[in-house]
Amino acid sequence: FEYAKSLNCTIKLIGTAQRLSEFGEHDGALSVSVAPKLIPLTHLLASARGSGNVVAVKSANLGVTSYTGPGAGRFPTANSVVADICRVASGNACSDPFPLESNIEVDGNYTSEFYIRVSFQDELGIIRRVGELAEKNGVSICSVLQNPIMDRMSADFVVTTEECKVSQVEAMCKDIGQEDFAHCTPLFMPMLSE
Repeated sequence: FEYAKSLNCTIKLIGTAQRLSEFGEHDGALSVSVAPKLIPLTHLLASARGSGNVVAVKSANLGVTSYTGPGAGRFPTANSVVADICRVASGNACSDPFPLESNIEVDGNYTSEFYIRVSFQDELGIIRRVGELAEKNGVSICSVLQNPIMDRMSADFVVTTEECKVSQVEAMCKDIGQEDFAHCTPLFMPMLSE
């Protein structure tokens, strides 16, 4: 969380669904993801604490609207289970709430800005090499953050990216993980902008 704090962010588990536009009318695929994300401390979603949930909905007519409330624990769970049982018993339940067939294409290759933490053994040219691998995979770097190196055998730095596809970042991280200086494949997570 050290680098997240330096970016004035926190890390939250975020589920996202967005209808993409093929012809400008939100008529394309449904882009979905659930992942830890870097969230600016000023963003509404950063206010969720403990078992609380926040849902933010962005629409053309209302802008951003939000819904908050308990999302886990014995009472919220019991309330939901009892409500579902009552709905089924009264005959008001949807016969197929999660249909297996749909005419909407689901696209898991979502677009975002990304946070990438690279763990390395120090040597000359590491940041240059990471830049080359970013370019190779079509990823544009926004910033590089590094605290002073205290242990040359085990250090890390963070790269933040411009908006790109998750598949591009996955390929970049796989390439970095194969470099001699890398301790492992870098950790990456999407970043939510304001």
